[in-house]
Amino acid sequence: MTYFSWGAYIDDAWIAPFEEDTGITVNTETYESNADAINQIDNSPEGTYDVWTPSAPGADFERAYRNDLLEPINVDNVPAWDDHIFEEVKLDAFWQEDELYAVPMTFGFDGAIYNHDEVGDLGDTISYDLLWDDEYEGDLTTRDDAATQIWTAAKYLGQDPDEPEDLDAIQEALSDDVDLVSTYWTSSAASIQNFQEGEATLGTSWDGAYHRLAAEGEPVTLAFWEEGTIGWIDSFCIARGSENTEEAEQFIDYMLSEVPREWFEGPQYIVVSDAVDYTDEELEQYALEDALAQTEFPAFNDDETIQAYDEIWTDVTA
Repeated sequence: MTYFSWGAYIDDAWIAPFEEDTGITVNTETYESNADAINQIDNSPEGTYDVWTPSAPGADFERAYRNDLLEPINVDNVPAWDDHIFEEVKLDAFWQEDELYAVPMTFGFDGAIYNHDEVGDLGDTISYDLLWDDEYEGDLTTRDDAATQIWTAAKYLGQDPDEPEDLDAIQEALSDDVDLVSTYWTSSAASIQNFQEGEATLGTSWDGAYHRLAAEGEPVTLAFWEEGTIGWIDSFCIARGSENTEEAEQFIDYMLSEVPREWFEGPQYIVVSDAVDYTDEELEQYALEDALAQTEFPAFNDDETIQAYDEIWTDVTA
């Protein structure tokens, strides 16, 4: 069986006990973006991959479903669905035509992180305007991802991020922003490094990066974007053509039942399973219900739109 995921979600210490208990060998491969994963599965022979972890619901999950890259999941083979997964994240969007196609695993969002020793107290809700503020030239960091950048610029300009009406204005705004940004990141580790090494004092990042920085004593604050914050739920899915669906379902159940505590203490995103056995302090710190209420899941983009966004972002960063 092949498990295809973000590097932060793969750890031999979690996987080895499953292999020993079941006799199922788990091969692993990593990717750096949902788009990369979708393209890899789409261009590989059916059956190459079994379990993978796209962001679902939202644009990437819907793209994968519409492109026939998913197999349905038999929920009866995943007892963790009833036994452990938080009710707040059992979303209708995981179901298509009465079949389950995704099991939620972690929740997070593309928030704002800033070094409060350097920039002062900006509060726990700030504006995207700061990403275009000359005051922070050379101190900003944002994600190197076309769809995210288009969404953010649309919010900054007051456009609908799911159906932006003026891509020329968005491209112009992003071109202006490039001159202000010091570093772009593609992984949580890179985002963390930017703040640890003083390459950035303000920017976008995943909340898991913030929690790891804070745990190491870095002077950082996490905030939501007042115009709207991208939320995501990374979910277990089964790849098109998998010949190991029952083994995949067994692995999904194991990951949500047996190792959530170790998993949570690693990447430090909210693992949406009560098998983590969260402390009251942790539940307050991570505030799942409040975070869900303040975030948005970007809508589906077809392949033509994705190509257009990629071309804009390539031109901007050339």
